[in-house]
Amino acid sequence: MVFTSIKPELCYRCKTFKKLCGLPYCPIQERLKVIVKTYTRVAYSRDLSSASPPSGVVGEYGYPKVKVYVGVSAHPCPDVRFLEDPPQWWERNLKLEDIIKLRSEMVNIVTNGRYNVSDVEKLYSREVSLIQVSTRPVDCEVKIEKIIDRNITFDLKLLPLSMRVIGDLKVTSNPSIDHRLEKAIQDHDLKAREAIVKLYDEGLDIYSIQRALSFGLLGARRFRKIVPTRWAITAVDRTVTMHLRKIVKKYDEIDQFEVYVIEYMNNRFTVIIMPGDLKIRWIEFWYPRAGMNHRSEEPVLSLEIVEDLKGDVETMDGGFEAARMGILEALYRRRRKGRVIIVREILPDYYVGIGNWHIREDMRRIFSMDPVLKTGSETELLKELSRVFKHRAVERTVMERVKRELSQRTILDLLW
Repeated sequence: MVFTSIKPELCYRCKTFKKLCGLPYCPIQERLKVIVKTYTRVAYSRDLSSASPPSGVVGEYGYPKVKVYVGVSAHPCPDVRFLEDPPQWWERNLKLEDIIKLRSEMVNIVTNGRYNVSDVEKLYSREVSLIQVSTRPVDCEVKIEKIIDRNITFDLKLLPLSMRVIGDLKVTSNPSIDHRLEKAIQDHDLKAREAIVKLYDEGLDIYSIQRALSFGLLGARRFRKIVPTRWAITAVDRTVTMHLRKIVKKYDEIDQFEVYVIEYMNNRFTVIIMPGDLKIRWIEFWYPRAGMNHRSEEPVLSLEIVEDLKGDVETMDGGFEAARMGILEALYRRRRKGRVIIVREILPDYYVGIGNWHIREDMRRIFSMDPVLKTGSETELLKELSRVFKHRAVERTVMERVKRELSQRTILDLLW
């Protein structure tokens, strides 16, 4: 666990109890609490009879030969599924430290060294890939050979990856596969892009689709590959996004300005929707002490992405793709389109990355929130935005982008 925004000399002076870093609790103490329990269980009992939620990760280091991890619970758990269930985490309003504790209760098993990305049949025959798409937890027996990393690793795209061990994994219960996914797996002529869209339209959970693609279960048979999980997540989000975009573009425009604010996992999102053709702009700020901003005393504009007319972008970013997929799903359900600006403010207490799932879940549910503003007046919109953004640097940047959008006129505007 690495806290890049906290200087080591500050920790030395703090001694874990002075809270000189400004966080409400000591990250080092949290780290020790969540690691010791699992390490003790694994170190003193090399045999685990456990279950996978399901959970798994395909690494990208060394591509095209990659490591494949299967996550299992390290302790008896009444609800193993909850160890990897982002929609339920959102519904239950879990906090950052809750996610750390949940993920630390798992052990990730590395089996068979490295797989070539074309070893799809090998994963399938060992039921490793089928575990990942099971609709219920899969019982496993693990004989641990070696602990290779006791730490819990954090990432801006992936869920936290807990202790890694080398071991022999044996599946002791039958994975239960959703009939829609099973049909796609057995269809050896169905292309991966078509399978993703078909499964999404049929209502399959997007996280199951992501794992299915990652573990080589989708696509025409001779082209199937094991895909690093980070790449698979972004690929599925982008594929669903472009599918939804074609539909949403045909809807009527919203008829007024709307502003929504949601704060979760120490991230604050402000969504501004304006009448006009479909276009999405992403603006991302990191506040001081938040992950990547450990030098500036001011919020830093770290990323800005704008769609072109076709929905293409110059920069590929997993957080933006998750947000874009989520907001388009929300617009699709509402049967409306508009110009959308999404402002992400990453607040100081966001001291570790836990993946981009919370961005996706926030945007999917944005219209279930009460808007902070609905108006037909540009003046009222600008006045409300000056109140919403607390920091002057953030307000100045966002107001400039909003005014630019308001000043743009389409050919139809000129004709009328």
